[in-house]
Amino acid sequence: MKIAILFPGIGYHCDKPLLYYSGKLCAQYQYETVKLTYTNLSRSIPEAFEQAYAQTEVSLEKFNWDDYEEILFISKSIGTAIAAAYAQNHNITCRNIFYTPLAQTFDFTPQSGIVFHGTKDPWIETTVIENKCRDYHLPFYVIEEVNHSLELNLTSQGKDQPSCDLWKSSHAVSLNLKTLENVMVLSEQYIANDIWYRSLRTDEICLKLFHSFIRHQNVGKCWRKENEKWVIKDAPFIDDWSETDYLFLVDCLKNTIQTDGFVYAAFCNKTQKNALKGFVSVESDFFGSAKEYLDLSCIHVSEDMRKKGIGKVLFCAAKNWAKRKGAKKLYISSHSAVETQAFYKTMNCVDAQEYNQHHVAQEPYDRQLECVL
Repeated sequence: MKIAILFPGIGYHCDKPLLYYSGKLCAQYQYETVKLTYTNLSRSIPEAFEQAYAQTEVSLEKFNWDDYEEILFISKSIGTAIAAAYAQNHNITCRNIFYTPLAQTFDFTPQSGIVFHGTKDPWIETTVIENKCRDYHLPFYVIEEVNHSLELNLTSQGKDQPSCDLWKSSHAVSLNLKTLENVMVLSEQYIANDIWYRSLRTDEICLKLFHSFIRHQNVGKCWRKENEKWVIKDAPFIDDWSETDYLFLVDCLKNTIQTDGFVYAAFCNKTQKNALKGFVSVESDFFGSAKEYLDLSCIHVSEDMRKKGIGKVLFCAAKNWAKRKGAKKLYISSHSAVETQAFYKTMNCVDAQEYNQHHVAQEPYDRQLECVL
């Protein structure tokens, strides 16, 4: 049996977006779902914690945790501290989704899980929570400009107050919905497949990292350019990597990080703890006539984990990083397999307006693409 417990915050009950939709996801994946409620909590965090924890003990006293093979705690704000404390006090082994945790959460040695935080969260500084997540090896998703509810501040500003660019945008509500969608995509992958994402460090990139990664791709048809038109041709072959290929990849990824590029990876615990199942890299050097391109140098998902949305998350992370760096376009020298091209099409990639001749010479059968950021 599987059970998911939803721990609300002060004023952020289980029918608010983050907990409402994560609860729906739990039900979708056959978790028995329990929504906690707290009443008459103090506005003082220490007092509210004691009150909410006491109510949690009463609400959960009927459960025998040994009956469940999977236990998932999903928590928000002060609920993250309650969830961590309850798991510690009852010796429960569980997974966690921590939405906007407080500093107090880390007083209870939180177990494995993923953490979401907004840079405009007034309850804890980004650097503080980033360091805490690093100490406890918790994957950390930081969302720019959003508050403790992972939303933009939409309260009206007085005419004497400086307005921010985001407020002036007529798409503020749409941006909130997009943020919620992105958070739920990551939450769903964690709920369903125990998948999470983080940046890689140079010191961990070695052959051992790729022990559970399966490059294998059985290619049947590819796109080929004939008479200035792209057509599908039969071109059966098996694409795989040798140990030499992996060693070359290790050197490339290390060099990307050492030259201030971006390497981001997907991990999974389903079959093996901390198993690498996908990765993407973007180089830091601008190129093109207007110096508007950054190179997406690789993106791969392990054969056993394809069609689970991992590639989309990796690609979007690469786009966001490149955009923050000031790029206008991502450049992709893309594998010409029909399946690979279909993926890039869903990511809104089109034929590149300028070709990187180094890539053309190195991989003449690749299709040169770009994605406008």
